[in-house]
Amino acid sequence: MFKKTKRTVIVTAAGAFALLATGCAQAAGPGTSSEGAFDWERFSGETISVYIPDTGQAEALNGRLAEFEELTGIDVVVETADVTSYRQNLPVRLTARSTDFDVMATFPEVDGPQFDSNGWYVPLDDLIANDSVTNPDYDFEDFPEGVRGAMEVGDETVTVLWEMQTDLMYYRTDLLEQAGLEVPTTFEEWEAAAAAVHDPEAEIYGFALRGIPYQTTTPFSSFLYAHCGAWVEDGQAAINSTEAIDAFETYGRWGAFGPPGITGFDWPVPSQQFAQGKVFAFLDVNLFVGTLEDPAESTVVGNIGYAPVPEGECGRAPFIGGWGYAVSPFSQKPEAAWYFMQWATSAEMNLELKLDGWPSPRASAWNSAEFTENDATPAFTQVVLESTQIANAQMNPPVAPGVQAREIAGLVSHHALEGITRSEIEEIANQQNSELQILIDAMQ
Repeated sequence: MFKKTKRTVIVTAAGAFALLATGCAQAAGPGTSSEGAFDWERFSGETISVYIPDTGQAEALNGRLAEFEELTGIDVVVETADVTSYRQNLPVRLTARSTDFDVMATFPEVDGPQFDSNGWYVPLDDLIANDSVTNPDYDFEDFPEGVRGAMEVGDETVTVLWEMQTDLMYYRTDLLEQAGLEVPTTFEEWEAAAAAVHDPEAEIYGFALRGIPYQTTTPFSSFLYAHCGAWVEDGQAAINSTEAIDAFETYGRWGAFGPPGITGFDWPVPSQQFAQGKVFAFLDVNLFVGTLEDPAESTVVGNIGYAPVPEGECGRAPFIGGWGYAVSPFSQKPEAAWYFMQWATSAEMNLELKLDGWPSPRASAWNSAEFTENDATPAFTQVVLESTQIANAQMNPPVAPGVQAREIAGLVSHHALEGITRSEIEEIANQQNSELQILIDAMQ
């Protein structure tokens, strides 16, 4: 949790790379071992099922499954769903103690409290440390410390991430230059820049933000913690604190510079508005660079800038987290499931995904010559790596059930985007704080 004191953290790009690279040499491919002794065929003849949301990586995974099946002799059945359906259906299937899947996906920032309390996680630390089922070249230390922390619930590793999410500012360099402004650093400076370029008659809007309630918590977390707020303090819901109200009010003021319909924006919409040339800036996760820099999908290629999230009274507050693979607690083939997870999150697979634009959680992928010598967006890389050095896993309320907690807290930022007054924000925040406290009390 961020302390309520102003702080300034400066990490150079070279320093970020060095921090990531510490102790993280390039690992060998998933089918090799430095001793040549690891038995990939130990579970040959088994069939496992993998249930995951399609967040963009499933296509690459499916394209290489034949390699895993040939390497191990394990047949794999992959079931995917869109993210919203997946979040709704996974708890239902776990409650029913379904044995229909052996590997599942989890986002600990959302799922952690609920899944942990219900016994829906299989701790992975013993598997990782077991040489008989873990390839010596897997190199778990290749995941930097902050990433490994985002894989934990309590003090146990429960997932291995296939992505490394953090948040940043995407902005139009041409509009900023036309306004005669330097790149903003604080919330106030970004707001002033948006006001300078905001021109609804020309369909140029200052900001785009997520508006659907449960989706808003992700970008809003950087507003909340930078304003010295928190979701929960000392076991009590805190989204009605003065600091939280300040953050909600700022989110709402930014939304006043948004396109029509901003309160209904789902998570991809801000990036889509930006790609269409309608928006000066948006704050969101680091998953959009590939699309935004693709001339076939974006009208703003060549005019995109990247910057850290804004600085508030308590400094900058980017988050770190992501989706990852986990072993189903009801799997009858947990070790075969772990074989799949090792392969799917190996250094080789991570490098391939990184070269395709996916934000790998492994340091070796970011530090590889294949990537660094051909990095088309070094400014983006610099911002992401610097952000992860000061990031915390705090993007959602640490309350179960996670989706419901996000909906409760996110309703305040959703209404703030409607342009309501501070007193109206306070009224809604008080109401939602009580709802959040009910969930907290139920966790005891």
